[in-house]
Formats: sequence, C-alpha cells, structure tokens
Amino acid sequence: MMQGTEDHGLDDKARVVLLQPAFLGDAVLSSAILESWHRAFPNHALSIVVRDAAAGLFQNHPFLDAVHVWNRSGWLKYPRLLQVAQGVRSSRPQVVVNLHRFTSMAMLAQRSGAPHVTGFLNPGKWQSKRAHLVGHGIGDGRHETERNHAQVARYLGEWDPTMDRPALHPTPQHHAAAEAWPSGALILAPASVWATKRWPESRWAGLADRWAQDHSGQPIVLLGGKGDKALLGRIAQACTQARPLICAGDLNLLGAAALMAKADLVVSNDSAPLHMAGAVGTAVVAVFCSTTPRFGFGVLPAMKAAGSAAEVEVGEDALECKPCGLHGHKVCPKQHFRCGNEIEVDRVIAAMRSVSSPRG
Repeated sequence: MMQGTEDHGLDDKARVVLLQPAFLGDAVLSSAILESWHRAFPNHALSIVVRDAAAGLFQNHPFLDAVHVWNRSGWLKYPRLLQVAQGVRSSRPQVVVNLHRFTSMAMLAQRSGAPHVTGFLNPGKWQSKRAHLVGHGIGDGRHETERNHAQVARYLGEWDPTMDRPALHPTPQHHAAAEAWPSGALILAPASVWATKRWPESRWAGLADRWAQDHSGQPIVLLGGKGDKALLGRIAQACTQARPLICAGDLNLLGAAALMAKADLVVSNDSAPLHMAGAVGTAVVAVFCSTTPRFGFGVLPAMKAAGSAAEVEVGEDALECKPCGLHGHKVCPKQHFRCGNEIEVDRVIAAMRSVSSPRG
C-alpha cells in the first residue's frame, strides 16, 4: 500500500532528486524509482543526476523537471561535480535518493541541503551523515530494482515487481526515427564495454543463421553504438544464412529504445540493451558469461515470471572461477573463457523459443 505524504512530512509539491551516475544499464534500472515515485506523488517535482553518456535516456522525459549531467572524464570531473552539486542544492530538494554507492554522490547528497536523504550502507566509503542507509547486498538474490526500492519503501510502500519496474519514454521523434528500421525484428545486441561479458562473435553469427533458417521472413538487426560498428560488421560478415542489418549508432539511446519497443525479441549480453528491452516491455534473452544474474542485474523478475524473459549462463557450480568480477575484465583471467565458450547456440535458441512474444 502506498504511503501518504503526511506520514513522512513531505510537502505536496516536494522536490525529489535521484542520484545515479553509474553505467548506462544502472541508469535504466534507476528509472523504476522515477516511475514509482511519480505514481505515488504525481505533484512532486523530480530530477535526476546521471553521467553524460546516460543523459539521452531522459531526453524530454514526461515527468522530470531537470536532468543534471555529470561529465566524469578527466581530472576536471571533480570541479564539474561541484557544479552539479550546486545545481542540485539550488533546486532546494526535500528528498535526495542516492542509488550510487561511492563517495562522490554521498558528498553531493550531504551538500544538497535536503532534509531527507537515503543511501546504501557501504562500509569503508565516506557516507552522508544525515542519510537513511539500507544494505545493498550484491549477490543476495535480489534484483537491482528491489534493492533500489528498499531505499524508498518508507515513502512508496513495499516493492511490487509488477509495478515498480523501469520505463523509458521515447518521444514521437524517436519513434519516427525508428520507423526507418523494420518492425517485428529480432534484435541482437552483442557488444559490451567488458570483453568477458561478450558472448563470442562466432556464436552470435551462428545464432543469427539458425534463427534465419526457421524464421526466414523475420528481419534481424545487429544493434550497438558507433564504436561497435566493426564488431557488428564482423558478425554480419560471418553469417552464411542470415542477412542482418547493422544499426551502429544510427539511432540515439531513445531511438534504440523505440526500435526495441517494436521488435519481437531482443537477445543481449549482460549489458545496457538487456535493461532497455525490459524498460520498453519487449521480450528479452540475456546471455551471461563472466558475470551472473545472481548479482541482481538480470532480466526483470516480473517478465521472467510471465515467461517473456529468460537468462542463459554456465552455472557457477560448473566453473569455480565464476563469477570473476562484478563488471567483467578485458581478458579472461584464466585465459580459457569457458563461461562464454561453453554457452552453445542451441541453449540460447531454446531460451528464445521459451519466451512468449517471438513469432514462428
């Protein structure tokens, strides 16, 4: 049950700032708080702090008053952080929700002047002295959306996986840009910042070929950013049956979300496209190599329960070296990359067939 503003002393038109300047996928998942807060308190003025690479996710957002952008590159990131902190403080927030687990945002929260501050308990890191802190607990089985919601449960009530979930809001312009690409496609997102999160290129090509054999009329799109063009080109060139289209930075973030929204199915590494697909409600299969869904960054629990999302991985019981880190590595520390090489195309195809939306 949602709690009323009178229970927590919040003004009817309170200003609320969400802090999440981490990676792109983290920013997508943080949008669940925006959705839940706006549903509970539609008169509150919401804003968010994100890194510059994620700002496009919130372009013309229907109920955000401001997007505070932190450019984290180079040594000037700290003077820029002070500017962001000044902007947040000048908005006179009543609530600051800090979803970031490191010192930079704890300091910003402390300097915000907000009487209500929440954050994650992180021993060894400097923390806002006034914050209401909750445990984070990566690896405890909770999804990141549930962990994030624990910070705001006293305002919004208990976490409901069917309601408290992320959402992206492409504008008509973003949908128009996506119209240049086919509807009902299979979207493959094989890129990742971390090499050990990437399922091998040959497997992606094999997957496209196998799917094309059984779904000859369905378009296949290889999706990534501008920097992924070479990777996507190699995969397309390796295909012998499929003729995938390559979308490498041709659409901005919300344009890519609009393309996903009209797709039948997305297959992604443990990377941002996995979360973007969930945020527009498109069926998704996630391939986990060096990381694991147990960290809490897998498919959305409600989608998994409904049969519209699935995960594929080599189990931790089969590999003593898995997981080898939270974010992955540039190369496999053991030099064998069994966590990726031992995921066969057949297993991913089976997961794709198990989800509810793809045709055929």
